[in-house]
Amino acid sequence: MFGKLLKYDFRSMLKQFAFIWPAALALALVNHFTINSFVTSSTAVGETTAGIAMIVYVAILIAMFIIALVFACQRFYKGLLGDEGYLMFTLPVKPWQLIGSKLLCAVITTFLSVVVALLSVLVLLPWEKDVIQGIFEGIRYIFTHWNIRATHGVIGLLEFCLMIMMSFAVGYLQIYLSLGIGHLFNKHRAVMTGVAFIGINAVVTTLTGRFLVPAFDMITENINNIVNAAARFHSAMWIAIASELVLCAVYFVGTEFILRKKLNLE
Repeated sequence: MFGKLLKYDFRSMLKQFAFIWPAALALALVNHFTINSFVTSSTAVGETTAGIAMIVYVAILIAMFIIALVFACQRFYKGLLGDEGYLMFTLPVKPWQLIGSKLLCAVITTFLSVVVALLSVLVLLPWEKDVIQGIFEGIRYIFTHWNIRATHGVIGLLEFCLMIMMSFAVGYLQIYLSLGIGHLFNKHRAVMTGVAFIGINAVVTTLTGRFLVPAFDMITENINNIVNAAARFHSAMWIAIASELVLCAVYFVGTEFILRKKLNLE
């Protein structure tokens, strides 16, 4: 059943982003040629065209991430706290599965949006031999300077991607928990959601500054004593992932408890 939930959520995702992801790449390609044309033959028409194309491209990128955020919040609120909640909670699934499906779809959607944005930047860059060689030389310098093997580089990239996805998960789960707390009230739910979000931030910031920062500083000092640069990087990545995982667990458990014990769909 969890697989069917994921299929349902991802199908909704594709409906939302089937246009904007290709549009971002297409506009990057248009900008590649308009900028190149403006550089080779600077004219008033070329400058205007290049400027408009760049504005539209930047607007599409901004809209892409705004839509990703709104999509994630809307899918959770309407699907579990709104009218659809009556149907969703009659399904033979646990509340944690409902949350997990929404969360996984939101995180992957946002991550794919980041990937599309990075790919669009690569499309936008000049396709010249010197630029391409410069990129590869920069990558080669990093691997050579830090004595990193290709295997460590691939693993490190995967670890970095996992850390980014975990940070997205923390952000969305904090929003989910805030929405759940706000929904406990019969009136002014939007206001109470905002208050809950601010309150959660204040509590996490206070606890982090008091307990986690000293521990993190001690761990960082031990990591810096590691001679191998790749080992230092891997250790730092997994410490960051672990810290994000702790927050994810707290937010997830809190949200699941509200949906399981305190949910009010009236």
